[in-house]
Amino acid sequence: MKDSRKLLSIPRAYAAILFLDNPLAGLFILATTLFFPNIGLSGLLAATVAFIVTRLWQFPDFAGHIQIFNSLLVGLSIGAFYTINIPIVGIIIAGAIATVFIATVLGDALWRLDRLPALSAPFVIAAGLMSLVARRYTESSDYMGLAQASYTLIHPAADGFFSSLGAVFFTPAPLTGAILFIILCVYSRYLGLLAIAGYTFGYLLLTHILYLPHPSFVVWTSFNFILAAITLGGIYTIPGIVSLGFALAGVLMTALLVIASQNLLLVEGLPVMALAFVITAITMLMAMKKRMGLTLPYLAPEPGLPEVNYEKARLAKYRYGDINSVPLLAPVLGAWTIYQGFNGKYTHKAPWQYALDLHITEGGKSFRNQGVRLEDYYCYGAPVISPGHGDIARIYDRLPDNTPGEVDNKNNWGNFIMIRLASGLYVLLAHLQQGSIKVKEGQHVTPGVLLAACGNTGRSPQPHLHMQVQHNAELGSPTFPFHLCSVVHHNDDRTLEYRVVSVPKEGDRIEPARPDDQLANQFHLPVGHRLSYRLAGPQMKTEIRRNLTVELTLLGQFRLVSDTSASSAFEENNGVLAFYDRKGPRDLVLGMWVLANGLTPLTEIAHQWRDSPSATLLPLTALQKFILGIVRPLGCGLDSRYARHWNDKENVWIQTGIHELHAGPLRLTAKTQTDIDPVFGCRLITLKYAGKTWRATLTETGLIADHGIPDWSQNINPHQ
Repeated sequence: MKDSRKLLSIPRAYAAILFLDNPLAGLFILATTLFFPNIGLSGLLAATVAFIVTRLWQFPDFAGHIQIFNSLLVGLSIGAFYTINIPIVGIIIAGAIATVFIATVLGDALWRLDRLPALSAPFVIAAGLMSLVARRYTESSDYMGLAQASYTLIHPAADGFFSSLGAVFFTPAPLTGAILFIILCVYSRYLGLLAIAGYTFGYLLLTHILYLPHPSFVVWTSFNFILAAITLGGIYTIPGIVSLGFALAGVLMTALLVIASQNLLLVEGLPVMALAFVITAITMLMAMKKRMGLTLPYLAPEPGLPEVNYEKARLAKYRYGDINSVPLLAPVLGAWTIYQGFNGKYTHKAPWQYALDLHITEGGKSFRNQGVRLEDYYCYGAPVISPGHGDIARIYDRLPDNTPGEVDNKNNWGNFIMIRLASGLYVLLAHLQQGSIKVKEGQHVTPGVLLAACGNTGRSPQPHLHMQVQHNAELGSPTFPFHLCSVVHHNDDRTLEYRVVSVPKEGDRIEPARPDDQLANQFHLPVGHRLSYRLAGPQMKTEIRRNLTVELTLLGQFRLVSDTSASSAFEENNGVLAFYDRKGPRDLVLGMWVLANGLTPLTEIAHQWRDSPSATLLPLTALQKFILGIVRPLGCGLDSRYARHWNDKENVWIQTGIHELHAGPLRLTAKTQTDIDPVFGCRLITLKYAGKTWRATLTETGLIADHGIPDWSQNINPHQ
């Protein structure tokens, strides 16, 4: 079974040329290349040889199967230029083997250089060498003639685009290109739009600079524009207006390289092929990685379909804040009140506007008794903890604390600690109590480490803690935007609202969300943990059973995986369990689990919170999916409002969610409920949507055996 799955590497390699990761798409593309049997069979032979060589010598399996798809391209190119015979078969095999070695070395080198992709660079090198070798053994066929279709499929302009897209697989005919375009759009409409935009802009550049170039030359070079636009605007960047402009800039550079390289290559009878695209894409991606700051266009954390990259970026922004804002944890314990926030009316003015002053209040007052002694103030002497990972850059601990009402204008910051973050920015914690600093310069600190005590030094009329992020280690340096992560807001109606991202305002009362052991244990998902559910719902003659198992990927990512192969990644950090990156086929049980529990604070003091999970978690109809794809082609999130309370009668936590979707004409609402058992966790999950109700009941929980760890399972009595 495992070996048969590995055979899918060949169709996946076909799909990878269009940046798709689906073997079914690859099979359709393979069939399309066989419209020209000489070309298709040559490519299939090369891909098969590469697969065998890669497996035989156990070369690393790079993302995208670069050894196989580059060898495939070499085979397709030889099949397009030369009629298959015994010598050509030998050249195809030799070329495939050589490409595997070139792709392995080049892929590893570029990744080590700056995590850069090899793309089709190995193909360009190997195909050029094999073409020179092949000329010694056979006459060159009129491969240019393939580009001159004898029919009109739609319109000459559209046919030119389709032919250029077909040229990606060395089958430059309108029909093959149209089929490839449909396949591309089925998996990503945005990539289809980028393909059209890249071809159109590149075609205009090419024709206006060269003035009426030969139609064959246009077809055999314009696919470079398509690939450049797709790569730079959709696969390696977060989709948006700026990334589209970045892609078109890449098309411009590609066009110039096509024009500049044509004469040089044609001297040896070599076509331009993908050389211009490869040089442009690698150069521009490398340049973007050398930027000093985070500006648009943003590079995707990992290459993927634009819809996937957009959803990850959208959810990350909602949960972790703006990319140009530094995420930090609250530097205090317990509930504190914001004395002065960003752009505060006292001292938080530009260029020091991004700062927070915090103190403790009770009943609206920051002190007990008359407030004449420092000890009367609730926050005086309270612990100050590290808000993040970093190194202690500077400390100062010599100034005495001011008498309440007095200030030290000569030493505005008083005693302070400055932490250098990995980004190169600095966190300043100021007005600390004299003699309270517990760390030394150069010491590495992690979140929660005790640093000092809150004091009243410097320009501080009453004890409080000043916090800011700044550009360098100089006191008085301009500040930088930041936000607090995983805090609970004490609302005026006495409800406790959890916020995964917070920029608190003056008067807000906040508290770090410290996890509750019992609640955290209920949602703890160790590797190998298995949850078995029985699903009941409308129009279901028999109950469906699903197993959800926790797996750890090679890259260290935890995923909750259904036995349908659908899965979702999750993290448990800073007192919250968060799910993201839903992959695989439709699976109602997994969808219900992630929708109902996708963002769950593990602190019992959280009464309510909000999230924005993907709209695809809803059991949408085909029509609703079609409408959503039209009005929100890159996807969108739900407006989800959660609440949780303890039910004494059932002895469970009841966690409810209301999920609303507003997208064009779509106005949809779903409701979820999770019954959280103190022993077994998510005992019952309910989804109400479109007048229907589904219930997933936990029937068994257990652990899959591992080296030294025995397996175990336990049946769940639903009436317990």
